Amino acid sequence: MGILNQLLVRYPKWIVSWALVLIDAVIGYYVIINVLLDIPNVLSNSSIFSIFITLQIGWCFTFWATNLYNGDAEVSRFGETENLIRLTFIIMTTCIFLLGIDINLGPVKSQYIIRYWILFSLLTILNRWVIRSIQKFLLKKGFGQHNVIVIGSGKRSSFVTEKLLNHQQKLYRVLGYIKTDSEKDESENEISGFLGKEKDMKDIIAQNPISDIVIALDVMDHDHILKLISIINGSPISIKIVPDLYEVISGLARTEQISGLPLIEVNFQESKWSSSGMKRALDFLLSTITLIVFSPLFILIGIIIKINSKGPIIYSQKRLGYHGRSYNIYKFRSMVADAEDESGPVWTLDDDPRITSIGKILRKYRIDELPQFINVFLGQMSIIGPRPERPYFIEKLKEKFPLYERRFRVRPGITGWSQIKHPSDTKEEDVRQKLRYDFYYIENLSFNLDLKIFASTIAVVLSGRGR
Repeated sequence: MGILNQLLVRYPKWIVSWALVLIDAVIGYYVIINVLLDIPNVLSNSSIFSIFITLQIGWCFTFWATNLYNGDAEVSRFGETENLIRLTFIIMTTCIFLLGIDINLGPVKSQYIIRYWILFSLLTILNRWVIRSIQKFLLKKGFGQHNVIVIGSGKRSSFVTEKLLNHQQKLYRVLGYIKTDSEKDESENEISGFLGKEKDMKDIIAQNPISDIVIALDVMDHDHILKLISIINGSPISIKIVPDLYEVISGLARTEQISGLPLIEVNFQESKWSSSGMKRALDFLLSTITLIVFSPLFILIGIIIKINSKGPIIYSQKRLGYHGRSYNIYKFRSMVADAEDESGPVWTLDDDPRITSIGKILRKYRIDELPQFINVFLGQMSIIGPRPERPYFIEKLKEKFPLYERRFRVRPGITGWSQIKHPSDTKEEDVRQKLRYDFYYIENLSFNLDLKIFASTIAVVLSGRGR
């Protein structure tokens, strides 16, 4: 692969970092001039201009020190926005305090600092969203991807390869896999292409523009792994190792260090965002507003459902929620009445014949879920959380997934991380995958993640990608 092609596929991150720096400088200059023009006698008071210039230089150093000039394409736009708002607010508040102490600063007042902060913050956030969106668009087109080689040819290798290829942002390009000496000849990665054997590793690394190597062996022999690392060592390549029990604890564990000792925690406590009561307070407020504002829509939908097919307008069903408590979930009826009288409890299928004509529209835009704001109002559910399941299915799932009950640690939600990441659940593997996403949500529960899920759900609703 030529140098130009390598740059197109894996462009240097410093290009993005310096683009952010330069655009921030232009934004800062524009905002400074915009604010200074409204300050009386500004041209005769050079100290004011010096203050703002110093502040602008301070932004650059502060952003750099807090990793806000990160050139990685996988940077979360929501997380970056949250960090920008928090950081700029702290600096603005500090400036107002300091300016209030110094009486020699003349016309500089808090109102100018606040105006500067609002303009600079909004434009900087807009800059980040544009740059990050362009990066993510280029990723989907194949530019800026990480070229990955997987070491291993067994089931774990196939599992990891599938995960890399299904990365939401298309961050990884899997070039192929390498079979190690310890693996059986008949073992084979069913997803990726065969590049060679362990003895060929140095040549393979030299001949391919590799950014990452993932070691994914079914049998984790420490001496063998150290041997593999020593072969790779010296190359500018990131080495990642898939730990034992990954498939068991995936999404359920977090890593930490105690006195330099790396540990995996699998029984963490409830997050501050959930336990503080703030999440519940926000749920109560938003559900109350939604039920009041959309009450006319509820009546209209009820009339349409009644005209379209026989049966009740609201469909209720037993579900298990927070701490395993049973409650009735409410939905607008989207299927024929008594849909499971003959079949018994079954999962909804794609193009399910039991769904009514109006029900298809309700499901497509997730309108059928609106009555669940009643459950949120009553404290039985949250707006964001793992989707609740019926007791019948839970008993069956607990037999296959012993850790399933960990989902009961948080309130179930109208929408959740697993719904936007993996909407289908028509077979067992779908359930397994969604369970991993639920565990990830429980582990990383935060206001920022809830906000990201909410925004993604709005996008799904507006695009009609519900089911």
